[in-house]
Amino acid sequence: MTELRDLEVRAPASAAVIVEDVHRAFGDREILRGADLRVADGEFVALLGASGSGKSTLLRIVGALDGGARGRVAVPARSSIAFQEPRLLPWRRVWRNVAFGLPAQDRRRRALAALAEVGLTGLADAWPKTLSGGEAQRVALARALVRDPQLLLLDEPLASLDALTRLKMQQLIAQLWARHGFSAILVTHDVDEALVLADRAVVLRDGRLTEELTVDLPRPRDPGGERFAALRARLLTWLGVPRP
Repeated sequence: MTELRDLEVRAPASAAVIVEDVHRAFGDREILRGADLRVADGEFVALLGASGSGKSTLLRIVGALDGGARGRVAVPARSSIAFQEPRLLPWRRVWRNVAFGLPAQDRRRRALAALAEVGLTGLADAWPKTLSGGEAQRVALARALVRDPQLLLLDEPLASLDALTRLKMQQLIAQLWARHGFSAILVTHDVDEALVLADRAVVLRDGRLTEELTVDLPRPRDPGGERFAALRARLLTWLGVPRP
């Protein structure tokens, strides 16, 4: 058996993201057991699996937020992440949250441009506590976009939103992806969300990516269509949800 070293991170050669033989344990519990994943330039991949399967753990490893893994990861130089919670700083106005960490020169202009892309120009000087849940998530997306990422990581960013706001945010994410051409990895429990947004859906089970499904549907996608329903049924079967 080959002995794995600490996580090796390098620049990708032929894909936007390369994950090879990645392991991650917390105490005696091994969450990832040799996970492998490749994401092409400009590809949108949805990552699904049961709660506790390691989806968010894998995303954090790709995003360089977890240094306790072993294996090999190749990622672009510029990546951004959006979480389930917006994680806005309440003592900073909206535009300053978006610009946080940017060089002082021209940061307001860049923040305003990013806010314009998510439809929030008029709230640039608002305080985070005055925002709705959907508005706060739009600010979080603007904060990710302002860094011009080659890779956008989305860790269930819509999970806490109401159904209507969630649909609007899905449309916004699809538009931003089409406009900017970044690669994206979305962690979600929502099968329909995965099929609406992704080029490919992959399932994480027993610490490995065990199945993948190419979503070859024209955009924008109709969740009521027959082909959509067939793909949904296949994903649900892989996720252990029996057909009625």
